[in-house]
Amino acid sequence: MRKWEYKVFASHLDPAELVLILDESGREGWELVTLAAVVDEHPLKVLDSAAASEASTADEADELVATQAFRYIFKRPLA
Repeated sequence: MRKWEYKVFASHLDPAELVLILDESGREGWELVTLAAVVDEHPLKVLDSAAASEASTADEADELVATQAFRYIFKRPLA
């Protein structure tokens, strides 16, 4: 029976940057099995420091903002 190893890559990357990572993964023997769209929540201050500094309260700067992201799931045969 063939055994596999898996890796999950989380991305908010621009498609042009993502292509480089996908190409490199393929050269390393990883096969993209599937991808899943997810919604991540990050504090405003992490996503946009300028907007966070303009927030009227610290609570607004800590407010969670939903952002769409993807999880890329790869597999390759175990050596």
